Amino acid sequence: MASQKHFYENPAEGLPALPGVTVHQGRLDGTGRRFGIVAARFNIGLTGPLVTSAVDALTAAGVQASDIEVVWVPGSFEIPLALQRLADRSSLDALIACGVVIEGATRHADLIMNSLTQSITKLSLELDCPVIDAVVSARTLEQAEARCLGGRESRGAYAARAALEVSTTFSPIL
Repeated sequence: MASQKHFYENPAEGLPALPGVTVHQGRLDGTGRRFGIVAARFNIGLTGPLVTSAVDALTAAGVQASDIEVVWVPGSFEIPLALQRLADRSSLDALIACGVVIEGATRHADLIMNSLTQSITKLSLELDCPVIDAVVSARTLEQAEARCLGGRESRGAYAARAALEVSTTFSPIL
């Protein structure tokens, strides 16, 4: 059986034809849009490239560099509060959370990721603003590197494209 793509970069690619149905979908057009990124300094060798690939994807889609704000926090656990503070003081179209949590000998990574996932989901709903989760959870350093150091294919670039698409999906319908 042939493998199917799980995600297409072009938002319209792979969608089923739905005759007579009103369909809403986003675009990868950042013209006039503003974005916030909160990133953890812990594992900076991985989070730095995540942020860089997110910023590159946003600017490639027409977002002005001056319309992107990046906040650095010590670790992934501090990301939700920084996202909230950034959203409270700025008018943003979407937020992106960037971090890397690698499993160790204890349950610490699981606890951090569970807390982050719940906090990011809750924050997105409370703020009524898309918050894209680009916090990479990996069992090994090699897995984390594969998700963070891929340039255009990194989790940071994916998160930026998701932020663009979701923010443009909501504006005409809500």
